[in-house]
Amino acid sequence: MSCLFCDFKWKEDKKHSVSLPVALLWRHPRCRLPRLWRQTPRLKQDPNDGTVPKHRDLHVIDLNLFRRDLLDALNDVSPEDIHASMQEQQHSTDERRVCKKCGSTPPAGDKLRYCGRCEVTTYCSRQCARADWAKHKLVCETLRVDHKEALAAYEARGGQNKDYNQMTRDTLDWFAKVPGLRHELELLAWKHRSEAPYMHAETVLSDTDGSGIRVGMVPRRIWAEDPGINKGPSSFCAQLQRMFSDDSSFCAEEQYVCGLNILNEGKSEFSKLAVSSFDHTTIRGAEIVEALTAGTGAEELADAFAWIESAFPAHAAQHKLQTIRTRATSLHGSTTLAGSVPVPTRAINNEVACMILNGLYLEIDICLTGLRGAAHLNGREGIMRGPDPANGERWKVRLDDGTCVSAKAANFVLIRRGEYTRKSP
Repeated sequence: MSCLFCDFKWKEDKKHSVSLPVALLWRHPRCRLPRLWRQTPRLKQDPNDGTVPKHRDLHVIDLNLFRRDLLDALNDVSPEDIHASMQEQQHSTDERRVCKKCGSTPPAGDKLRYCGRCEVTTYCSRQCARADWAKHKLVCETLRVDHKEALAAYEARGGQNKDYNQMTRDTLDWFAKVPGLRHELELLAWKHRSEAPYMHAETVLSDTDGSGIRVGMVPRRIWAEDPGINKGPSSFCAQLQRMFSDDSSFCAEEQYVCGLNILNEGKSEFSKLAVSSFDHTTIRGAEIVEALTAGTGAEELADAFAWIESAFPAHAAQHKLQTIRTRATSLHGSTTLAGSVPVPTRAINNEVACMILNGLYLEIDICLTGLRGAAHLNGREGIMRGPDPANGERWKVRLDDGTCVSAKAANFVLIRRGEYTRKSP
């Protein structure tokens, strides 16, 4: 006989051994996983003697323990840890941090050098700068003018020339650290990549936690004719035209363009046009979520398990996967062997999809369906807020009118595919 939560095996006793129903679980005494069962006072067998108690001596699992374990699995890693783990596999090609030509970072104790003309693009050496000149010269003058105007505006506000580059780096770092913002921008950009989109994220100077950032997407057919962009002080349109031209090194399948803006009393305090590389771990996660919630094939759930293992730190990934297996066996009727991928169901797939989106710090937009006792709520849309504090089998949903309801994982479907928004602070 094997423990349903791990690979531990104990000697069977024909006198006491029974076939255990899925809903009634036995956990061996030394199992390191959370205790998800309760003994009744009638239990006469010694739990350490290696035997399995009779069916009548087992008790239904306490769902509060499932709720706590699910909360732990959802919250055992921060968005910063997730982002760091993803970047271990795919380093960023942000022009501020790597050489524009070779993509390398500066050696310890050294730093990148700016182009002497535009003072924006960075290189690790003169050799890389010379090798990249044929492509860089297409945008160098535009970048120079943009930099000159932005520096003049900064000095007019009382800033010093020597502090400008550090201020720019600090502000870009602030945007980068807003939980979920990068994922929201790149998933929207990826969906519309064929339209040569100009992404923008804008907020006000008083916004300290990023909650006021507004995200938008402008396709080329609009930004190319928008007088507000054409006549802007940062010459965004001229830069965009060059970036998306055939002669540019820009690749729409690998990169996207985003304007970052901070306003102060209606005037631009900071404005920067940045080029970022798509994080294909994030994109793959979103694709898996959509596949999971579109059907119940075994391949999609196996892909989700593989994604979790690769995207999260090892300890967090194993905790999440074991939580999925435990809930699949105990709450959703799966008969899968320990350590393997559960048999997919709508409930299991929905919970795994929620776990992936939660890890990316994105809102989970759902539509209620299949409700019987509250059939009037079927078709209502809302946002998943997490496990129900009162029932480990259910999830809390905040409907569009602000009403909060509780629903099982089998009673909702994900909506707004491809266009995700970050969680509210």
